[in-house]
Amino acid sequence: IRDRFLQKYEQIYSHIESGIFPIVEQIQKYAQKELECVLSPQFVFALADHIAFAVERQKNKELMPNLMLQEIKLLYNREYRIGEYGRRLVEKEMQIKLPDDEAGYIALHIVNSRTGDTSVDVNNVLVLTNGILKILEADMGIGCREDDFEYNRFLAHLKFLARRIFTGEQIRLGIIEDLYPRLLERDPRLVQVLGKIKKFIFETFDYELSDEEAVYLAIHILRLKG
Repeated sequence: IRDRFLQKYEQIYSHIESGIFPIVEQIQKYAQKELECVLSPQFVFALADHIAFAVERQKNKELMPNLMLQEIKLLYNREYRIGEYGRRLVEKEMQIKLPDDEAGYIALHIVNSRTGDTSVDVNNVLVLTNGILKILEADMGIGCREDDFEYNRFLAHLKFLARRIFTGEQIRLGIIEDLYPRLLERDPRLVQVLGKIKKFIFETFDYELSDEEAVYLAIHILRLKG
């Protein structure tokens, strides 16, 4: 049984150049030091597999755009910076130029490989965040503001909202009956915007956004628009 397992293992990773593994191990050590965390044992093999194909795609001029790159930079900035380190390391050791998209992909591997982390699938977090931000931009003209404190605090809230949605955790404020109507009165557009956000979340994730969560969103949105 062990021989069959090893044979299958060798077949799966036979396409990976041996020089890629030391690069990934260096990225792993750097990430664990910077984030003060432990990455799962599968991280090395998963990222080595990705980098091998990334190098091959680049040689063949086959681009694979990272459609969530902007959201990754904003939501997982520390991991993205480590991804930039990894991208530069691959370029140096493999003598090949890689696009910024690859730094984002490396960051995703890091986020998804953190052991002991109760966060949910990062792809769902990105889909949720991207959908809500598009609604805010279209209906209220609130665009990306990377250096804005309130904007970054709002993004942090969306990550916690995603965790509650995907783990079924509920919050109870106890002041919802008085607060919610008053918040909606401060900007008539909030009724439509929050309605769209609730609809998006229900249709995409089959989750009914509570009035308690809507209150938090309304507070952040009002702060964003100033």
